[in-house]
Amino acid sequence: MKHSIIHFVLLLGCTCLFSTQAQAQENLFNCGSSHAVNRVLNSHPELKAEYLKREAELAAMDQQAFQTGYNKSAKELLPVYIIPVVFHIIHQGGVENISDEQVFDAVRIMNEDFRKLNSTAANTVSQFQSIAADCEIEFRLAQKDPTGACTNGIDRIVSTLTNNADDDSKLNPWPRSKYLNIWVVKTIGSTGVAGYAYLPGTAFPSTVDGILILSNYIGSIGTGNPTRSHALTHEVGHFLNLMHTWGGNNDPGVDCSGSDNVSDTPPTEGWTSCNLSGATCGSALDNVQNFMEYSYCPTMFTDGQKTRMRNALNSTSGQRSSLWTSSNLSVTGVSLPAVLCKADFESNNSSNTVCEGSSLTFTDLSWNGDPTSWNWSFPGGTPSSSTDSAPVIQYNTPGIYTVSLTVARGTETASVSKTSYVTVNSATAMYSAPFYSEGFEGAAIPNNDWQVRNLFPGGNTWSQVSTAAASGYMCVKLTNASSSDGYVDELISPSINISAIAGSSPILTFKVAHAQETANSEDKLQIYVSTNCGLTWALRKTLTGPTLSTAGIISTSFTPNANQWAQQSVNLTGYASQTSLYIKFKFTSNGGNHLYLDDINISGTTGVEDELAHSISFNVFPNPMEENTMVSFNLVNKQRVELQLYDVVGRYVKTILTEELNAGEYQYAVSEKTTLPAGVYFATLTVGKQRFTKKLVVK
Repeated sequence: MKHSIIHFVLLLGCTCLFSTQAQAQENLFNCGSSHAVNRVLNSHPELKAEYLKREAELAAMDQQAFQTGYNKSAKELLPVYIIPVVFHIIHQGGVENISDEQVFDAVRIMNEDFRKLNSTAANTVSQFQSIAADCEIEFRLAQKDPTGACTNGIDRIVSTLTNNADDDSKLNPWPRSKYLNIWVVKTIGSTGVAGYAYLPGTAFPSTVDGILILSNYIGSIGTGNPTRSHALTHEVGHFLNLMHTWGGNNDPGVDCSGSDNVSDTPPTEGWTSCNLSGATCGSALDNVQNFMEYSYCPTMFTDGQKTRMRNALNSTSGQRSSLWTSSNLSVTGVSLPAVLCKADFESNNSSNTVCEGSSLTFTDLSWNGDPTSWNWSFPGGTPSSSTDSAPVIQYNTPGIYTVSLTVARGTETASVSKTSYVTVNSATAMYSAPFYSEGFEGAAIPNNDWQVRNLFPGGNTWSQVSTAAASGYMCVKLTNASSSDGYVDELISPSINISAIAGSSPILTFKVAHAQETANSEDKLQIYVSTNCGLTWALRKTLTGPTLSTAGIISTSFTPNANQWAQQSVNLTGYASQTSLYIKFKFTSNGGNHLYLDDINISGTTGVEDELAHSISFNVFPNPMEENTMVSFNLVNKQRVELQLYDVVGRYVKTILTEELNAGEYQYAVSEKTTLPAGVYFATLTVGKQRFTKKLVVK
């Protein structure tokens, strides 16, 4: 839209607003641009001066080009400008951590929109069909990062800055002279804002140049949808120097005084609904279907917009002119044909966990050239090898297995091996007894009983420690005091036959110790159960922040004392009939301190670990069993006491003690009372009507 006098508002942080179409029709918009603009202008008036000068020159060029038919450039076959792109996914492991496929879909939509290959192009009203442009601009995901290493153009970063995002959330920027940086986040600071981009030469500092956009406005699949999928096209338009059709501000529907300095876009007040017969500034029909509108029915760019964007790509302003050069296409790896540089794969189950006898389907995700042959290795699987591109493998034996893949295309090959990738759980419970107990006094975790799953490599981990047990000598610790927010770490139990638990109301109890580092720390511990070998999980309890903390706020590395342990319980009554139940402790880091777990018990009797339990101090040590392994306990008053041993399936083995004892401390040497073959046993102490259980490992 061109007026006799150039009129625009400098939009250094062009914040663009989208909602659902219904919201748009209700005109529910809010914008934080003015504050950003005033802040930048007040701090950097030299940017405004440069922009004004450049814009005046571009406006004059546009007017001349319009009068001569844009020098026929819109109708001739021009060089296709290819722009390397990197998507930085800033996330905390939630839905904002969108899939590779969703990113690929977004790139597809951008290319269709800029090449006039979008399926909606045919819907453009007849008055604008003749000026609807193939912009001859394309986008390709980078295949080499700034160091020259292989990449798929998707950079995943765990950070709380995905929330209320702004320029500070633009982590790990790649050089703007080589890449179009797109940062994908969960929420943006200004209410209602879907994304924003900088016009060429207006970003300060240069490391924030690019696009910030919400994760659910990427592509048409996953968390995206077709209605929102063109928002990224809109933002790229800003990156390539396009303003909104009504001018350089974020307020459509105000008046006709603005201009986008493009001569073939009719004057308009701008639209937040799809009124294809609208004419807000006279008799001329508004270009409501323009990608730079808010109408939610976009189909086109105009010839004038095409010329303006291509002029931006030929200008040194914002270093846009270096993006499409042949040397840069080579440096960023987007020159064709693509190089096969990394092997990768995934299974159809995100946890890579199955019951024995079940199958997994594996899919090749190798970068970047398309392989023509595959060589898979599946130890423990049937078949144990495959040359299919997407093999289906059955796992019949419980265990943890490695998967390896070598891909090839011509002379190019790439290989990857993922250790402990597949977990096959037993469909039959490992433990079937009137009780279950785990004090972590045995083998270090992970072990045959307990699985450890750290969802972010290099992040936190669960480990067995001997520095702070609630009872006995050992417990497990989640190292967390200096970790990044958003890390997720899981500790998964063996399968337990809950139907064998004595009583009709099984209850899980465990002891936990944790401290917040600050009052704002919001670490989270969640307890889940699974009845299908860990394929799906049901949440049973959540402890967060101060609710989780047992020791208040401690800014230094936390090690609990005896008074900083607390007991938690989880009602499992609804699972009383389950013959194979798994328990999962899931920890999500958010600014807190270390976390410790100990004394996990499942019993049919409520109140198993109440005040009496603390006073009795029932322990088995050392464990695994040695010649001097002792069973110890305290009595606060005279009680009838029975100490028995059971095997792992709950069969009675031996009674070590049964008599009435006075108050005091007692110790009994297990090896003096019985000889046990290698295996797992339960030592059960019954005091009056209370029963306590400890697991005993015999090697």
